[in-house]
Amino acid sequence: MKLKIEIYSDVICPWCFLGKRRLEMALELAGLRSEVDIHYRPFELNPSTPSAGLDRAEYLQSKYGSAIHSAHQRLAQMGEEAGIRYDFESPQKILNTFDAHRVIWLAEKEGVQEGVVESLFKAYFTGARDLGDKKVLAEIAESGGLDRTKVERLLNGGEGTEEVRAMEETAYNLGITGVPFFVFNGETAVSGAQSIGVFSKILSKLTGRKP
Repeated sequence: MKLKIEIYSDVICPWCFLGKRRLEMALELAGLRSEVDIHYRPFELNPSTPSAGLDRAEYLQSKYGSAIHSAHQRLAQMGEEAGIRYDFESPQKILNTFDAHRVIWLAEKEGVQEGVVESLFKAYFTGARDLGDKKVLAEIAESGGLDRTKVERLLNGGEGTEEVRAMEETAYNLGITGVPFFVFNGETAVSGAQSIGVFSKILSKLTGRKP
């Protein structure tokens, strides 16, 4: 039986992208990449964000002040180590990500969730793409492996709304207040973009494989 890993995350969370990559690297080191079943679950960092989005630079400056610059430098360095080239300089928005989470839900149904999630993270953090634009969102989802027609039908309707809301409620019931949040086999949980070493130890404990 495959090891089930549920990852609660948001596509505009840089730590979620980093945590995703670090987990993947730990899985590769352990030779477990094909022996796990990964599911991405929704968690909106800013659910009240208007559909038009907010200027990211202004939002982060107002929330974190000058500390955001050193945080971005640190993230950029850690990202490089994990194969991510964060672009924190290009004009970008803080988005309402509910539609993106509906697309991720559809991707799971279609068996291409990992490819779509990777495409969304890359588009936002390395390409400065506007995931709040439905045409852009559909294009990126298609590049990740989804059928464009199905994505457009979802975005123009309400498909996936109840399901995403229910998964978000599960996250709240679990007491999740920040992401990324990883749940292994429904019993072992860890919060944050942990190091490759920490993920390796968890995988070793659950599978009996040495880290």
